[in-house]
Amino acid sequence: MNQDPTLEAEKAALRVKMIAWRRSLSEQSRKAMSLAISRYVVALPEVVNARHIHVYLSIPGSAEVGTSAIIDGLAAMGKQLSVPVIRNGELLTAVFAKGSLLRPAQFGSPEPEEVKAADESNLDVVLMPLLAFDESGHRIGYGKGFYDRFLRRLLLKKITPCRIGLSFFQQKVEAVPADSRDELLDGVVHEHGIIRFNN
Repeated sequence: MNQDPTLEAEKAALRVKMIAWRRSLSEQSRKAMSLAISRYVVALPEVVNARHIHVYLSIPGSAEVGTSAIIDGLAAMGKQLSVPVIRNGELLTAVFAKGSLLRPAQFGSPEPEEVKAADESNLDVVLMPLLAFDESGHRIGYGKGFYDRFLRRLLLKKITPCRIGLSFFQQKVEAVPADSRDELLDGVVHEHGIIRFNN
């Protein structure tokens, strides 16, 4: 499908704006908000009842929602964890355990030193990063389309985990520029609670 240049320009402008806003946060504020988000995440019924949860490893220096406290909480709950790794331009699911050795990978994302494919068929929840979201459940990521293709690939296999975005509340916008390639979220957890979407 050809990309609409106007839509892509709107997405790029929104990314620039949101990255600048996140970087304007003090590290203290970001850590406090990330901790509040982690408390809401581990209390979500979908998370409490889940067995296998896919969670991103936050990129150092990116000012995105930090996931270390979430991973600590999920590990304490005995959840099976997996994390994203990029191979040949696609997002794959790798087995992860708290304390696993990590290495910096493509685009600055950490990944396990030893990458072992996880069984995606039993994925219950996917916790993903975003730069902006709206009330319809549209999200905008970093522009590579990894999560959209990943979620679409799962759907084609009839794998339908709960899709949760992790975000600071100020990243909510009136409308995210989107088209049919953009996969919708089931909810967003921010520092004040959760927003659920009826998709």
